[in-house]
Amino acid sequence: MCGQWSEEGYIHSTKVNQRHSLKLADWKRLTDELATHTISSVILRGGEPFLFPEIIELLEYINSKGIFISIDTNGTLLKKYAADLVRIGNIHITISIDGPEEIHDKVRGMKGCFRKIREGVDRLIEVEKNGGRNISRAICFTISPYSVSGLGKMPDVARILSINTLVIVSYNYISSAMGNNYAKELKEHFNTTAYSWIGFHHENSGIDFIEFQKEYKNYITSLNGIRNYPYMVFSEENYRIWFGNPTTLVGSPQCTNIEKLIDIQPDGNANFCVDTPDYSFGNVKDSTIEAAWNSEQASRFREYRRKYLLSTCYRCVSKHMSESTG
Repeated sequence: MCGQWSEEGYIHSTKVNQRHSLKLADWKRLTDELATHTISSVILRGGEPFLFPEIIELLEYINSKGIFISIDTNGTLLKKYAADLVRIGNIHITISIDGPEEIHDKVRGMKGCFRKIREGVDRLIEVEKNGGRNISRAICFTISPYSVSGLGKMPDVARILSINTLVIVSYNYISSAMGNNYAKELKEHFNTTAYSWIGFHHENSGIDFIEFQKEYKNYITSLNGIRNYPYMVFSEENYRIWFGNPTTLVGSPQCTNIEKLIDIQPDGNANFCVDTPDYSFGNVKDSTIEAAWNSEQASRFREYRRKYLLSTCYRCVSKHMSESTG
């Protein structure tokens, strides 16, 4: 269900060599540079960030520089690290949940996965009560063919977990025509091979829109105090287009990621798009973030993207990372 980590996803591709992943010393050096440029926040994503062996030391170091930390997590290791998170503070956690317990466990392919999340959040609440400091948190639900039947019950899931903020995002899918055209664009304009789109390859969304309408109505009417965070601000008609026709643009054609966001992959390659990181404009193993950000390669991509949409941009979810408010 994940375009990055599915069997065809780019994490399992030979294009990403995990043996050359950045080490703790690398991340600390990059943190120092961010602090020098007064960057106020970072997002740690994965995979699962809590599988990084020195994750607590890294969080402590980032926090010591006055940088706010957001972590996207599957929630299964929260119980182990709850006390450390509360002690460090200045952290927001977004937990990926795909529905009520039965649906979530089925999507994740692991029985007991939801239970681990609940135990972790319970432990977090317990430590917060004793420690006098709260960690802000939210749930992220991805609307996909595998999870859509659980959408209407997500406010109840949030209440079960004592979490008052929900984020719903639309499933990213790329048809063969779009993917092949994207590959052609990257080759012609940037002499780059496109490999990431294959993990998101589906000819259609697989969403039954009538089912979605029913679940979405149940979702909205049952919020009752649960905050619906405006990450992707879609009307019902926007959702109809998104799930019905992957070649029709939904929302603005602009992408502010190229002006505001830098994504650093595990091997150090820097790009503007966390879902399709095919075009790298530098590697922070052997350069600074500033050098990569201001490189000729980055400028060339910005210039092109300001004028044109790449084929994958029509169904991009990650562009909302730099434009979301609230």
